[in-house]
Amino acid sequence: MALFGGCRVLDLTDERGLVAGRLLADLGADVVILEPPGGSTARRVPPLVAGSGSAYWEAFAAGRRGVEADLESDAGRRLTRDLAARSDIVLTSSPPATLRRWGLDARSLLAADPGLVHVHVSAFGADGPKADYQDSDLVVWAAGGALDPHRDEDRPPVRISSAQAFLHAGADAAGGALLAHLYRVRTGRGQAVEVSAQVSLGLATIGVALSHAAGDFAVSMWQSTSRRRVDLSGSGSATSPRRKKWVCRDGMVEMHLGMGPASGKFANALVGWLHAEGVVGDDAVALDWREIPRLLAEGAIDDADVEAVRDAVAAGIATRTKAQIAEAAVTHRVLAAGICDLSDIVGSPQLAARGFWADLGAGERRVRVPGPIAAMGDDAFRHDRPAPLCGEHTAEVVDEWLSGPPRGRREPVAPGWGAADSAAADPWRTVAPPGRVASDGALAGLRVLDLSWVVAGPMIGRALADCGATVVRVESGGRIETARAMGPYYDGLEGVERSVVYGNGNAGKLGVSLDLGRAEGREVVRALAAQADVVIESYSPGTMEKWGLGYDALREHNPDLIMLSTSIAGHTGPLARTAGYGNIGASLAGFMHLTGWPDLPPLGPFGPYTDFVGPRLSLVALLAALDDRRRTGRGRYVDVSQVEAGVWFLSAELAAHDRTGVVPQRRGNRDEGMAPHGVYPCLPEDDEDRYVAVAVRDDREWAALVRLMGRPDLACPRLRDLPGRIAHLEELDTAVAAWTGCRTAEEAERALQDVGIAAHVSASSRDLARDPQLAHLGHHVRLPHPELGEVVVEGPRWRFSDSPAVVRRAAPVLGQDTDDVLRTLLGLAPERIAELRDSGVLR
Repeated sequence: MALFGGCRVLDLTDERGLVAGRLLADLGADVVILEPPGGSTARRVPPLVAGSGSAYWEAFAAGRRGVEADLESDAGRRLTRDLAARSDIVLTSSPPATLRRWGLDARSLLAADPGLVHVHVSAFGADGPKADYQDSDLVVWAAGGALDPHRDEDRPPVRISSAQAFLHAGADAAGGALLAHLYRVRTGRGQAVEVSAQVSLGLATIGVALSHAAGDFAVSMWQSTSRRRVDLSGSGSATSPRRKKWVCRDGMVEMHLGMGPASGKFANALVGWLHAEGVVGDDAVALDWREIPRLLAEGAIDDADVEAVRDAVAAGIATRTKAQIAEAAVTHRVLAAGICDLSDIVGSPQLAARGFWADLGAGERRVRVPGPIAAMGDDAFRHDRPAPLCGEHTAEVVDEWLSGPPRGRREPVAPGWGAADSAAADPWRTVAPPGRVASDGALAGLRVLDLSWVVAGPMIGRALADCGATVVRVESGGRIETARAMGPYYDGLEGVERSVVYGNGNAGKLGVSLDLGRAEGREVVRALAAQADVVIESYSPGTMEKWGLGYDALREHNPDLIMLSTSIAGHTGPLARTAGYGNIGASLAGFMHLTGWPDLPPLGPFGPYTDFVGPRLSLVALLAALDDRRRTGRGRYVDVSQVEAGVWFLSAELAAHDRTGVVPQRRGNRDEGMAPHGVYPCLPEDDEDRYVAVAVRDDREWAALVRLMGRPDLACPRLRDLPGRIAHLEELDTAVAAWTGCRTAEEAERALQDVGIAAHVSASSRDLARDPQLAHLGHHVRLPHPELGEVVVEGPRWRFSDSPAVVRRAAPVLGQDTDDVLRTLLGLAPERIAELRDSGVLR
């Protein structure tokens, strides 16, 4: 039985929440999706394949059984409520008013079954000023702030040519369902869980969503109104996307020629490799990229010197193939990767070696899709069902589910983590930061040792801390954590305690500063791991083993330990030692190829995109492993590849490719299922270009748009249906742009939404800081800070009705809790702590 076997899930979602059910089904739950007569609207979501329908449906409806019921009929509603009464989790995405009319809202279902977990995923939230907004992937992408930084010179912001917004939200919905399930295990109580896609997408901006609220008034992610900045992260997150794209012999390469102490070593490795190959000169290799920020500031070199080396590197890269660069990434630690398309991905030896693919169905229904979201044992997942036909299993499910009684009362049981005694006897709960509300959270008592860094790992620990876990974050004061050198910065001032990225990713944690290069420092980590339920780490593969801190070593003293490792390519396979950040992951996963304009080279996506996907899927895998340990007593090693997480989010495109062999290309902002569909210019504001995202989803909305624009000439037969409009996209885009160009972005958004058309401002960080919906949801959380007075972070990605997720305190300053943790958790005497500090172990 897979990790989450034995759980029943009734899935009432459409395309907005479809991925949540897929994840739970893969983990072993018995998931039944209920569709109306004629099928779910998700069956019409692109990419569409002639003869087999929606590849989106094939990919993300897999793993379930299918039931048909008409919720507009008494019999259909009665059947659905009977199925819900025999479910452990109900997933929904219909508007709250519709759910209430059907009697399928959280209040109604929880009144009948107080132990039920009811999950609702929506574009903007179940209530608030934008709760009734019309939506689409593009519109939500714009509203969440992830669209606006994706700009190419004088063109509008551009989305990824793959619907992504509701995948982020759906993955969060699956995580929320598991969190609520684990809370029910401990308390016997169910609850309602709310997920807003707009809120979920804040994570996909690597801090830019917070920059204005934090006082760093960024115009974009790579420009600041205050002063020139040098990106020290290595990911190029504050660098124009064009500066990270290089031509090679057989395509293009994603590579940030980074500088500064964190990333300069990778640039030195690159130049050193090319010098050894004889393709760059001695002058290039003499420049130490770790020192460039200082040398520029002192005037010892200027931009022309740096550009000369860039030109030499460009000439060298142009002579190398993507395969040669991939080899150099492993053997020379070069921070570069070929920009892969789907044909590269399906032929990847790394994915094949890790058993990543799943073949579902047989005959005409056979399709190959991405399978496991993590490498965590052959018994972890189940991939045995293709997406169901409409109503395919109605009789089977009705007979099986309704033959037994409703679920009834759930008795609390031990969660399988934390101290066996009361909370007062658990030193981890004693040392934990006090909660900001009375509830102790879904994961109260869970003990987590966080050895991760930058974004992908810390955001996992941040989610656990939000939900009540005690998270001890270990870093080194001798080698400053990369995220601490990443902008934006609180109040626009650089400093190791001022990074918004660090502050957002580590809020709610305890901070310990250790030198892991010293045996005594590693011994402290080993002692903490012996007490922990979970260890999270994101070092390069092999590093933890070299330190004697690998999973096999740690579980000798803690047999039921769960350890999660997150890296670019995973810890096994021929490319396991690939170096990099999420921008390298995004390139290898296919997102670079799919972002931009069809007449230009690939653009992005901006920032380390797989750093935003990996934490969501990691959390789902980790929570399922915790539930499995509760039932079996077994620990588990969870190996997450950022590349695989990214590829998993392209499951629909890969299903279509498996059917047709066609490699999808960049489409700008166009969509095969909607027209007009784009990002259109509006009146500038404060010398900034402004845009509004618009998605016309059907013929009725097109008629409404024609009336709104006052263009009766467009209400003609050739434009009345989708095929006709797609045949005249240039004409349509010109007409919409002429109308939006005479209005502010906010005026255009309001006018379009008032007539039922999905639209939203392409939100900048300033827009997000004053967004009324985010304010209603309390998304920007202000916290006292010991050095800065006050900081702002994003709130949790879930609203729980019974176990609120909260941010309990600001991210720790360097070493803030070292003495307290060592004294309280490890029982070290003050004299021993002083010895460790004097010897440089505590740094």
